[in-house]
Amino acid sequence: MRTITIVNQKGGCGKTTTAINLSAYLASIDRKVLLIDLDPQAHTSIGFNINVKELEVSTYDIFSDAVGKSIDSVTIQIEDNLDLAPSQLILSAVEQELSGKIGRENVLLKSIQRMRANYDYIIIDCPPNLGLLTINALRVSNEAIIPIDMSVFALRGVSQLMEIISILKIETKHDIKTKALLTNFNTRTKFAEEILKNVEENFNENMYKTIIHRTVKLKEAASKGIPINKYCKNCRGAIDYRALADEVILEEKSLREVLPYELGPKRINNEVIFQYFDPNAAQVQLAGDFTDWESSKNITLNKNSNNVWETSLRINPGNYRYKFIVDGKWVTDPFNPEVSIEEKGIKNSKISID
Repeated sequence: MRTITIVNQKGGCGKTTTAINLSAYLASIDRKVLLIDLDPQAHTSIGFNINVKELEVSTYDIFSDAVGKSIDSVTIQIEDNLDLAPSQLILSAVEQELSGKIGRENVLLKSIQRMRANYDYIIIDCPPNLGLLTINALRVSNEAIIPIDMSVFALRGVSQLMEIISILKIETKHDIKTKALLTNFNTRTKFAEEILKNVEENFNENMYKTIIHRTVKLKEAASKGIPINKYCKNCRGAIDYRALADEVILEEKSLREVLPYELGPKRINNEVIFQYFDPNAAQVQLAGDFTDWESSKNITLNKNSNNVWETSLRINPGNYRYKFIVDGKWVTDPFNPEVSIEEKGIKNSKISID
């Protein structure tokens, strides 16, 4: 399963248009797709002709629920192979409601970990900022598409976005592959050619060959709440987004990697599997209440072909704290949002065995 966040803090760059039409085309090519609308403006939801004011649940309920809802509980079927987790304006309250709460950047991750449905793709449309909702999206994704339109401000916000992605990689050991996508391209102007050259210089091979051209048909389709492949399948916009979907599918073999919500502790039969992802680590060990926190009892994990370190243990029912020791450094489990805070603010990961 691939999770792709469509992200750019600049508005009007074709972010939502890309989320809608890439998802629709992937679904039409027999890929099971979940599209998550994390923008309080709900344009992605409205783009499928959803009356968001009448929704009983939305992505807001994932963030507001104290227990933590599965993403399944708020999804609706749009068509064969395409489900949508819709948004509402009230989602804008999440930043304030979760302010200061521990694990607020992992709410979406936790929700997807509880998901029962199986998808080939999860596509996430973000708000035009680098706030908590965007951080949640990036935290659960292993890829990001950055739409860049033909404006003088096109690249100014991208450097800040790349800095946020770099910080996430360092703090969570979670790598995100980024690719630029040129949108709203007008072949008649010399300025567009200058932007194209600038993007090529900044992203090199990390940009899609497909270019999304400016066309009124894309706007017409959006206004009618219909993806471009259903509105005008032979027009310029439809051809462009079909080409993008084909290009994304061609990447499938080279991008089959372990995703963050496939990790974290898992109970299988009578054993608990602990996993840690770090392709550069020389040694990863596990310590916790089940080893009495004694260094002589530290458990050394084995590294598999996916660069995942893992071990399995038989543990009696109960609540346990634990940590990994990565090349001598103590770290919490970046793929387990459950933590306990001890005296002096020390954090440990925790797990409950029924």
